[in-house]
Amino acid sequence: MKKKSRFFQMICSLSAVCLTLLVSSPLALLAFSNINTAPPAVQPESLSKAAMYTEPSLVADAYYMNENTDSQPILAKPAYDVFTVEERQAKGLALEVPKASPYYGAKVVYLTFDDGPDPDNTPVVLNILKDSGIKATFFVVGNQVEKYPDILRRIYQEGHAIGNHSYNHVYRELYQSPNSYVLQLRHTDQVIKQTIGVRPRISRAPGGSAGSFTKEYWEMLRKLGYIEMGWNISSGDASSANAKRIMGNIAAQMENKNLWSHAVVLMHDGRGHSETVKALPEIIKYYKDRQFEFGVINLETPSPW
Repeated sequence: MKKKSRFFQMICSLSAVCLTLLVSSPLALLAFSNINTAPPAVQPESLSKAAMYTEPSLVADAYYMNENTDSQPILAKPAYDVFTVEERQAKGLALEVPKASPYYGAKVVYLTFDDGPDPDNTPVVLNILKDSGIKATFFVVGNQVEKYPDILRRIYQEGHAIGNHSYNHVYRELYQSPNSYVLQLRHTDQVIKQTIGVRPRISRAPGGSAGSFTKEYWEMLRKLGYIEMGWNISSGDASSANAKRIMGNIAAQMENKNLWSHAVVLMHDGRGHSETVKALPEIIKYYKDRQFEFGVINLETPSPW
């Protein structure tokens, strides 16, 4: 009996040792297991389509143009391109902008500001817009962006639209030829993209296109995919008008009800335009009191005229 008991004790001890080794050793468990622990292969179909296209490094609430030719413009959002003209040409991508139907509402106003960013006026304008809960469009000058990149980033991140307003705003250099005009646009594209990671497709000619553009200018802009956007309501702030006069200028032109569906208001936030800043709260109130919708210039914005 003692021999059997000792033998039984030896068998139990050996079993306990084997069980301990099996539990504590993953390799041993794998040896006795038929479970396949290899991770499942990732199928190409499971990849997000978005991963196939270039995305901006600094994302805002906007519509972005990239390699995806099926992407449709987003109504009421700013529009940007993740590529410059040169990059699109190098990649063999189309330069034309996606087709979009013009948006005509019952009452729509687009507040636009030229010649910034400016360290004194633009931040105040942005504060007023933020407090009012509305968006606007800023046509910026390239050499001003180089001086005040943080202000441009704020414009972009707060959901406003950005447009190209040339590099130096010097008429005698800008309007020598269609090529000289476009070179300034492309230079400013580079400056803007270096600052926010994308560039605008909308542009505005300093002083307006009338009297400066020939058909060659328009043809070159079309081929390169720029959308030239003028205005149909002038605040008159390019002169020495005070805030009261600026408001009066806008109100007088708004008597033309044909403009109510797409009123594009020209203002300036560049140096020397503090009266525009003073007038802005009253301008916003004027349109809010009349139930106007505030929009940003994008691919759906109708031509002013």
